[in-house]
Amino acid sequence: HVPQIASALIQVAVFDREINCRRAAAAAVQEHVGRQGTFPNGIDVVTVADYWTLSARRPAYLVVAPQLAALGGGTYRLDLINHLVDRKLAHQDVQIRILAGQALAKLAAGASGDVAVHL
Repeated sequence: HVPQIASALIQVAVFDREINCRRAAAAAVQEHVGRQGTFPNGIDVVTVADYWTLSARRPAYLVVAPQLAALGGGTYRLDLINHLVDRKLAHQDVQIRILAGQALAKLAAGASGDVAVHL
């Protein structure tokens, strides 16, 4: 169950609308990495997605998400893309929709052919 939990926490840490939720998810990731040590690419995730890098929404979407997507040969890339497509492109907040489109372009740019076919 760890990969599913990891993916879900990373999606919230990067893409949640509220700063407190992003930071809480990042804290949960740190706690899990520190205590369990089974989180995929755990130390790298904690290094990229920390309290400060997630404090502003725009960099979280456009800088942190692509960095996380590149970890471990794209371990999280497809889940991040699916989250944007399924939940953020039709969000009620227009700013979230704009950021989701920009983030999707960055995530898709580094994707393999399999992900491109998926989109």
